Amino acid sequence: MFWRRLRDRIVDLVRPPVDEPASSQQSRRRVRITVPVPLRQRPREFRVVHEEAVIHEETSLRARILGRTARLVFKPLLNLAPLNDRSLTLMRSLDARAAKGPRSRFVEPVAFELGGVHVESMTHRYGPTSAMTVLYLHGGGFFSCGIETHRRICERLALYTGGTVVSVEYTQLPDGPVAASVADAIAAYEGLLEIAEDPTKIVVAGDSAGGYLTMKVAELATRRGLQQPAALLGFSPLLSLDPDHEKEQVKRVTRVRDAYLPMRRVGLIRERWLPEGSQIEGEDSPLDAADHIDSPTFLVGVEDEMLRPEIEAMALLLSERGVPVETHLWRGQVHAFPVMVDAIPESREALRLAADFARRAVGEAAERASDDSGRHEEPLEGEVVEEPTTSADDEVIDVELETSGRDRRRRWFFQAS
Repeated sequence: MFWRRLRDRIVDLVRPPVDEPASSQQSRRRVRITVPVPLRQRPREFRVVHEEAVIHEETSLRARILGRTARLVFKPLLNLAPLNDRSLTLMRSLDARAAKGPRSRFVEPVAFELGGVHVESMTHRYGPTSAMTVLYLHGGGFFSCGIETHRRICERLALYTGGTVVSVEYTQLPDGPVAASVADAIAAYEGLLEIAEDPTKIVVAGDSAGGYLTMKVAELATRRGLQQPAALLGFSPLLSLDPDHEKEQVKRVTRVRDAYLPMRRVGLIRERWLPEGSQIEGEDSPLDAADHIDSPTFLVGVEDEMLRPEIEAMALLLSERGVPVETHLWRGQVHAFPVMVDAIPESREALRLAADFARRAVGEAAERASDDSGRHEEPLEGEVVEEPTTSADDEVIDVELETSGRDRRRRWFFQAS
């Protein structure tokens, strides 16, 4: 509409009057109109609080599509969904159904109990050799997700670390508050200390609410005098149960545009997290327990997610005490994106970086350093191909992912150097 009005005005300026003699039309001047084309806007500055953080600015097409879908579909649903016992139970059942997807045939999960808590253990047939054990605590806001929804990320961690991954099915709402989740997490950790091949090589990892439990395990291990975890891996970890907290290190330098976490719902769910009479062992928020965390820590955050300020604050608090910290901040991703290993390449890169950090922390140098140029490029070492093309000198690990029903196999090839 604007360009049409502009064109009409220009035509009116150069068009001769209707009663103008034909001879005068020969003296008309030709007018050339140059319309400036707006230059491509420069990407906005990636501002940080933790100056040692590694910045990843490039965003893949898949990640952009996933973010837009989350904003248009999942965020409105989370805004409208009631937070009563019936709806929370329904979410759990939907999660279990949605989790039925491709599985690696090179991983055989084994279910058992640790400290009275249901867990699932897995070791990948391929990958480096390691005596490491990863205790994984899934996310989901303490009311959704479980072992099934996070089995794929655990399979990938088993492949990249070479260790054994133990996934924990801890108590969630409406069956129990956060205090019960914390009790299950530390019970599973204590049980793992008793059976692990090497208790000094236990790495605790988790995303979102599982990241909260990861930090709580480290805190309570110190308070109880237990063996400290060899390393902590937190993917968009929840580090404070109080959305209105005020702490000097918590600074927001970017406007919150979380893809699917509605801020106004945090206060409502917090009432379910901390009901009257519930008491969490130690501090309610890991951010207030940084003095009790001494394990090397790997943190992943997203530029505009709700939890990023606490992530950088925790990195600052730990680094000031001399605790080794590696922080990675990503642009254009959704909250806890490393869980989506089958959807976006950034997820797999984040897990490789985390696995390398864990191997260094337990004294096992990474056999192949992850390419950290992803902040400028998007290298993808594992990719879906129709037919593999390799030379005689290449060592290739052929991994098939199977789905139920019709035989739809996707073949992944990881080239080893």
